[in-house]
Amino acid sequence: MADLRVRFLDVEFKNPIVAASAEPTSDLQNLKRVVESGVGGFVMKTMTDSEAMRNLSYQTRWRFLDENHRICRGKIPRLFTFYGRTGLEIREPKEWLKEIKEVKKLAESEGCIIIGSIASTDVKGWVDLARMCEDAGIRMVELNFGCPHPSQMEGTKTGMLVGQDRELAGEIVKAVSSAVSAKLIIKLTPQVADVVEMARTVVDAGASAVTLTNRFVGFLVDIEKAEPYIYGTAGVGGPWVKPLTLRWIYQVYRDIGVPITGSNGVYDAKDVVEFMMTGATLVQMCSVIMAEGYKWFTKTIKDLNAILDQYGYKNVEHVIGIAAKKAISYADMGKLPKERAVVDEDLCTGCKRCVTSCFYNAIQVKDKKVFIENCWGCGICTCVCPEGAIRLVYS
Repeated sequence: MADLRVRFLDVEFKNPIVAASAEPTSDLQNLKRVVESGVGGFVMKTMTDSEAMRNLSYQTRWRFLDENHRICRGKIPRLFTFYGRTGLEIREPKEWLKEIKEVKKLAESEGCIIIGSIASTDVKGWVDLARMCEDAGIRMVELNFGCPHPSQMEGTKTGMLVGQDRELAGEIVKAVSSAVSAKLIIKLTPQVADVVEMARTVVDAGASAVTLTNRFVGFLVDIEKAEPYIYGTAGVGGPWVKPLTLRWIYQVYRDIGVPITGSNGVYDAKDVVEFMMTGATLVQMCSVIMAEGYKWFTKTIKDLNAILDQYGYKNVEHVIGIAAKKAISYADMGKLPKERAVVDEDLCTGCKRCVTSCFYNAIQVKDKKVFIENCWGCGICTCVCPEGAIRLVYS
């Protein structure tokens, strides 16, 4: 079995799987289940001094949607969309930290690392909440600059509204990092022009790591009722978003090199490996847990070990960033060997499906025989051929 231990901000995690800050980490009973599932750590549900954001959680609504964006009834597909309206931790900070302290002993006995999570509406509030976490013995604190819900509430500047304001984000991180010794992890919103520049801003201000990323804000329609699902705009995520998240993990890993926890788009152990190969050290999970329950954590850890064994990795740390390091720019693609499509005549049926999708007019079929000339090597035909009769070769 592979060694699943990773070091993140000078702390050893027994494995890279982390329960994200959300409903599964929202109360004492839930946290005990998280710890007992075997995860390497958890991020507590975001505590806040904003009464509006606490009260919003009493109106929580969630929907799982299928590939056609219809509400799931019983069976939830792998590429589901998770659509929801919620808020932050309903308990006031002091009350919430009492429960965190209660679970702390169990977490320590199981080698499960606790990461705090905070959100405020002014600089002093951010500092005060970070100090409260530190006083409770929490040595890593995630600042939630990504929560999508405050953007829909007038007069509540927290969450993604902070994550979209570089000046304010930098001011908050600088103030908090000056006030506490706890390591700061900044959870960023994907809804900015350039996540890399926002990551650079918070790192320059004193952050030790970033979480990439929180959810988007979306809008989905029930066509039969001619109305939006769950009344309007909502946070939107799920496994379908993985390519978008990995893009930002790759670029931050490449351009800044700051430690990264990946979030938004993880479904199973295969996704965990992809997140880590792109540059994440820890991988946070939430939406699939809300669909499948805490047992999914245990399954993912087991499956992660199996995947690493399958590909001969002795240590999970060895996979961090290996795919990112092999990526090349668009400009460098011209240096690659030329490719072209070739047809296996024994498999080809002359159906002309490849012709339909060749927008370079390189394929012709005569008497059920395929002729390919001046191929660009784009690869579409290899994907659409129903017989698997086409492959790419170097010219």
